[in-house]
Amino acid sequence: MEDFKTIVQEASGMLRKAESNMFSSKNQEAAELWKSAGTLIEKAAQLNPDDFQVKSLRQKQDKLRKDLERKGIALTAEAAEKLPFEVEAQLGKIREAVKNRNLVRAKSEIEEFNERFAGKYPNLPEFAELSKQANQLEQELSSEKAAIAAEAAAKTETAQALEALNRKWEEEIKAIPYFEGSIRNIPGLLNEREYFRKAAEVMNRFKAETFPGEKSATLTSRAADLQYRLDNFEANYSATIAEIAGEVTRTVEECIDVLNRDTAWLQQSDLKPRFTGTGELKSLEEEIRELKPLFSDNDLPYAKLKESYNRLINMNEERRNIRSKRITMRPAVMNGPDADLAVQTAEATALKYYPGAKVLKAAVIKEWAQKRTEGWADNTKSKWVVRNFQETDVELAIRTADNNHSLLCMRIERDVNPDGSFGQISGHQMFEEMIAPENIM
Repeated sequence: MEDFKTIVQEASGMLRKAESNMFSSKNQEAAELWKSAGTLIEKAAQLNPDDFQVKSLRQKQDKLRKDLERKGIALTAEAAEKLPFEVEAQLGKIREAVKNRNLVRAKSEIEEFNERFAGKYPNLPEFAELSKQANQLEQELSSEKAAIAAEAAAKTETAQALEALNRKWEEEIKAIPYFEGSIRNIPGLLNEREYFRKAAEVMNRFKAETFPGEKSATLTSRAADLQYRLDNFEANYSATIAEIAGEVTRTVEECIDVLNRDTAWLQQSDLKPRFTGTGELKSLEEEIRELKPLFSDNDLPYAKLKESYNRLINMNEERRNIRSKRITMRPAVMNGPDADLAVQTAEATALKYYPGAKVLKAAVIKEWAQKRTEGWADNTKSKWVVRNFQETDVELAIRTADNNHSLLCMRIERDVNPDGSFGQISGHQMFEEMIAPENIM
């Protein structure tokens, strides 16, 4: 039977690594780790569905999913199958142009679709059908095209100047990247805000231009579309950033709620208050930092988010300080050379995590225990590996370089050779707690 604790540790490690990849813009790697972690979480839920660690892992998994989807990575079938609003809108423009027998606009909108979306949606059936209808429309209007060409040849210098002016503005408006203020990722919103500013400047110059005749249908359409998006952008943008900030705020308030519901320690001095972990706080801080360019300091959604986060930090710090006063070292259960070796390995390992730290006290809190594992050496399944080893746990009380005090629990392992001698010895940190200096005896 698979070990629940091991599964939880592996799933937690995958989520942390996925989060690290996401912060390094390795979104696809993060997505794969997210899926693998999900499989382990379900296994853990089957083994112990009511364990708080399962709930915590699912919360982290859901939070990471939201983070990745804000960055444009689809992790669910629903998210993957649904076309983005801008794709649907562009298809609607093509459909409208074909329906209205407006070939110029249809070609223009098809060209715009190809430029913007064909790489991501190369085989979209609806686009293929609309392209086919546009080709049929082109054939039906061939005689009209000849008439238009003849008429164009007969246009006066004023008409030619008008055409050139139309084309100039068609291209200038077309050159503005699409924006609407509803994209659900921060880099995209920052880009769209810049596109909005550029579009407003172009539209002001366009409105000041004097045309010696009627504007072209394409120009009229593009100008109307641009004006529509200009008129609606700020409302869309404000709503979108408020929703994104609201999601982060809800996550912060969920953390606060967890702390508020943890009250037993108030009546029982032997219980330790819960707190929000450093990793989760760093993740929230990073999200808030990413949101900052979207808001001014006094914007209500951002102000509310900062207020909630500061409240969480204050609550967390208070609880960590109280918890540190209730943390004590367990007594040593082993002395002698074997214990000294375990302590030395634990201290060397701790200094890798905390350079410049000083070990104030150490205790071996678990007798060496014989262990055995076996399994495939790697995914190729070409080599079966059997490992015999011993393990023990060491607690270290340290003072870090920044003068904080921590209690570390280190797992120490040493290989047992076939002849009974000991081989390589290594260690890793299992967990860390703040500890009050006065509790280090």
